[in-house]
Amino acid sequence: MSSATDRDDDLADFAAALIGSRFSVAPKRLAPPGPDAEQLRRMVEAAATAPDHRELRPWRLLRIAPAQRDALADLFEAALLERDAAAGAAERADARAKAHRAPELLLAVARLAPAHDDVTEPERYVTLGAALMALLLSAHAMGFGAMLTSGRALRSARFARGLGLADDERPVCFVSIGTPTEVRRHARAPASEWLADWQPPSG
Repeated sequence: MSSATDRDDDLADFAAALIGSRFSVAPKRLAPPGPDAEQLRRMVEAAATAPDHRELRPWRLLRIAPAQRDALADLFEAALLERDAAAGAAERADARAKAHRAPELLLAVARLAPAHDDVTEPERYVTLGAALMALLLSAHAMGFGAMLTSGRALRSARFARGLGLADDERPVCFVSIGTPTEVRRHARAPASEWLADWQPPSG
């Protein structure tokens, strides 16, 4: 009969293995099938476990369904022409292709309202980041590949309007999810490069 300590150790080992084995897969290397409706629901429920100071729900996810990809491609092309009116056919085609590269595509949106003195704007983005990591880990546990992508289009006010975002919302990144066709793992820096002891100022 296993003890509570054994179960805790097993859970810790599982969490370490899941987190340590996760890697990003570029959208162009994601193929069908993507998650079904139930799997996507479970991923979003995982995202909802992120810390949420004052329970403001400072983020949401906007799903871009397959039937809506051409409309998204129009927005990508319009954003390109907004910053480079002389963009050629190849550049415009590349911009449009971004809308069609993954079976499942979500837009992560930061919500800056309602305002609250205790919850600053940076803290809201931290909450969104925590939610996205939980979603990515959930997708990885189900055997899917995923990646966060951004780009200059997300900084376009016209692009945000085309997505129907409110004035107090900011598009942060896309989340692409699908079945990996190729795995490219990159070496991670050791923990010693990420963690340092604080040294109080002398004098």
